[in-house]
Amino acid sequence: MRRSMAVRWASMAVCAGVGLLLAALSAPPAGTQEFGFAAVSISPSTLKGGAEKGTTSQADVERGALQYCQQSGAKDCKVYSVVNRCVALAEPTNPVPNHYGTGNGPTREGAASIAQAECTKGGGIDCVVQLAPCSSDDVRWASPLPLPPGGKRGSVDPALVGLWKLNVGSGIWVWQISVNGTYTFHSEAADNTLPHDGTFTASNGKYTLHSIVSAWDDQGTYTLPSSAVIVANGKLGTGTWYRIEADPGYAEPGSEPASKR
Repeated sequence: MRRSMAVRWASMAVCAGVGLLLAALSAPPAGTQEFGFAAVSISPSTLKGGAEKGTTSQADVERGALQYCQQSGAKDCKVYSVVNRCVALAEPTNPVPNHYGTGNGPTREGAASIAQAECTKGGGIDCVVQLAPCSSDDVRWASPLPLPPGGKRGSVDPALVGLWKLNVGSGIWVWQISVNGTYTFHSEAADNTLPHDGTFTASNGKYTLHSIVSAWDDQGTYTLPSSAVIVANGKLGTGTWYRIEADPGYAEPGSEPASKR
């Protein structure tokens, strides 16, 4: 699976010094005063694809998404694009040719929910959203993913719920921990780190993390020097995360994670 800017999940992303490689705030689509475009591509036979977004033209964005798909050698690539909206692509956990779903909507969660439903309707089993770009996403970074299903309300220390950042050399990493026991992560640094998401539990100073889109599991300990700081110690080391004050339009997700996809 390819994404705009050709960023890849790499070992350096895992070596953050802490296994909490989390989070992303779902950005709304671009406002009506300016046109933005987003597209996903997919090869039905190989399920290889990609995503692109930008403000140049819809044709340029579609061409970019198509090129990511064609670079895999696929000959049957299709493109799905939107204007001032979000578009998503979902595939089964174990890929099967012609089993996938796409969707679009005014929010990342809405587009992802439709894509996942279409994938399941088409015969896909355990469909997972792989790509979910919005027309308003910053072109410098890979688009974040929406919060996943599979969490359990009450499984996360309330003090950890919210948006957090980890300072890295070229920018920041951002994670969102939800009250429903899920997380999502994206990088706003030039470090080739892809967004990912999964389930998360934390209580009594201990945490566990499981990514549903990459081969990563971790467990460790955490302390809270203040309400705005988490110091987490995982199997790869220690990291200090700082709370990000939520944007005015941000609302903490509720207890129905399935409705988010």
